[in-house]
Amino acid sequence: MRLTQWTDYSLRVLMYCAACQERVKPPTVAEIAEAHGISRSHLMKIVMSLASYGWLETTRGRGGGLRLLKPASELRLGDVVRRTESDLMLVECFDPAGNHCKLDGHCRLKGVFREAMQSYFDTLDAYTLADLMVPPTLARSAALQPISLQLPKVRKSVKAGKSLTH
Repeated sequence: MRLTQWTDYSLRVLMYCAACQERVKPPTVAEIAEAHGISRSHLMKIVMSLASYGWLETTRGRGGGLRLLKPASELRLGDVVRRTESDLMLVECFDPAGNHCKLDGHCRLKGVFREAMQSYFDTLDAYTLADLMVPPTLARSAALQPISLQLPKVRKSVKAGKSLTH
């Protein structure tokens, strides 16, 4: 399953606003659009949708911007994905009105996919927007830490000409 760009951008807007909660001047659509390389007009539609769900407060004019209406700890990822995804029908047989599958009722695929979808949303429901946010001090210190990769050393066997891994 792949999330739509709409959902991806919705999550980015909400996370950006959560990360900026402590700022005096709230983030703007233009700021978020520039930060993520997203069309400002497209992002505006997403922001208006998020505001209509009661997740964002939008203030126009000088000093205006975007603020979360609910604490990040109250915004469940599963709720965001359910509201922003336009089609959660993984397979045709999920939709009784449009199902033309000749195997319907004779296979277990629909049940397996339904179970997988439930597990997917159970996992998303276990996390909130706040869970995705790394405290700024941790983010800065983590970014400064070198990444250490432990790769196996390879040496050539002179006799056999084969690579040996230690």
